[in-house]
Amino acid sequence: MDVECYDDLTGEQIHEWREFLAGCQHQHPRQDPRFADVERALGGTVIFAIARQQGQICAVGLFSLYRSKLVASRYSVALALSGPICNDAETLAEFVVAVSDHPRFAKVDAIKVTPYWLDGDADRVHQQFTRAGLAITDPGPHRDTGLIDLDRSVEELRSSFSRSARRNLRNIEASDVEIRQETSPDEIGIFFDTLNALVLRPNNLTPVTRPEYEAGFRNVYNNPEAGVLFTAYYKDTFLGGFLLYRSRITAFARRFVADPAAASLIGNQRIAPLLWLRGMKWAIEQGCTNLDVEGYLPDIDRSHPDFAVLEYKTYFRPRHVRRVAEHTLVNHRLFHQANVVPSQLKRVARRGVRAAQALTRTG
Repeated sequence: MDVECYDDLTGEQIHEWREFLAGCQHQHPRQDPRFADVERALGGTVIFAIARQQGQICAVGLFSLYRSKLVASRYSVALALSGPICNDAETLAEFVVAVSDHPRFAKVDAIKVTPYWLDGDADRVHQQFTRAGLAITDPGPHRDTGLIDLDRSVEELRSSFSRSARRNLRNIEASDVEIRQETSPDEIGIFFDTLNALVLRPNNLTPVTRPEYEAGFRNVYNNPEAGVLFTAYYKDTFLGGFLLYRSRITAFARRFVADPAAASLIGNQRIAPLLWLRGMKWAIEQGCTNLDVEGYLPDIDRSHPDFAVLEYKTYFRPRHVRRVAEHTLVNHRLFHQANVVPSQLKRVARRGVRAAQALTRTG
């Protein structure tokens, strides 16, 4: 296996990369070169890694390198969000190890990967990663998400929603609510400001910065073939929004927010069913056969720390699937241990805050 690393890709290399992605079962849009500027806006140094066997691409990875806070000349981590991309589990594990041995990664303390492999495929890639020396660094042995089957008519999709979701859908469709497909950074800004205020900060999650969402708009969400933002308005009042992006056959529910204060204007109806149905229609128009709801548990009670984030997804009755957990390959153990201690302490504190919030909600 020969591994090439680049700071940027030529037009020909981008075409070659995307052609490879299009033929991969385990592809994910976060590994499209369009997201390089988003990673840079987050403070990452982007490296494109391409592996070839007998001259043909066999794996690709868009890696974001983040500087160590302890040693300025080093990188604490190289992160491949929802990647790398490869069709074969053994080759994927070999690729991650080969990347770690490449001179461009000599000052990287650890490599974290989160490829998009589900259920039995996730088990196979976990086995290969373990053999290659990678270890799970997620809190659990796998991630939980859900898939909505889009290979059916819109009427069948509507009928599959929960009874309360169908009732909300009928009531809102009979109202003056307007669904917009946003096409300017300012309009996207309203969505992210609301998302940060109502979802991310209250749940101790990292807010989305303006440079990040503007980069996303320029490269992804202003291209209807790659991603889209739908918003709901009652007259001039923002009710909520739904952000999606897609790979060849799977769309992903990236972000959703609804403003409960504005819901009184529409009789306290939930806006989620209308926005999600519009997103599903868009995904079907783009040729997708699945919608990944990006996080889902089929049986969730109010004591769960993520109840507010996950509960509304039950309206759409997705099929629960397991996704491979984050795995880490440590290049330099001493530096890595020093890097992770602060984040481990933050994680413990965050879990404590969320547990306290859950207790408060349950009385």
